Amino acid sequence: MPSHDDRVRRHDSDAKLQEGLTPPRETLERPFSELERYAGWLGKDHVSIAVRADVHALGAAIDVGTETSPLLAILDKDIGRLPGGDLRKMLQKALGQLRAVLEPSGIEAHNGDRP
Repeated sequence: MPSHDDRVRRHDSDAKLQEGLTPPRETLERPFSELERYAGWLGKDHVSIAVRADVHALGAAIDVGTETSPLLAILDKDIGRLPGGDLRKMLQKALGQLRAVLEPSGIEAHNGDRP
C-alpha cells in the first residue's frame, strides 16, 4: 500500500495535469531525448544543421514553456527535406510522439483555456 507521502505527491501531480500547466516531464523526456540523439547522428550538410538547430530551439521553448506549434511545424518540414532512410523515419517517429504530448489536443489546448 502506498504511503501517505506517495498519495499526496501523486495527487499533486494529477492536479497539475488537470490544470494543464505542464505535461509531466517524463512524458516529454523520452521522445525529446530520442529526437536529440537522432539529430546528433545527422551529417554536416545544410539540412542536417537546420534539423539540429530546430531541435535545440524546440528544447528551449519546452524549457521556457512557450508555444511550440510553429517550431514543431518547422522541424517537421526540415526532417522532410532529409534524404529518405531509417534515420529520417526515426526522427519522424520521435517527433510524432512529442507532438502527441505538445499539440492542441495535449497541453497547449489547456494552456490556452486559462484566463
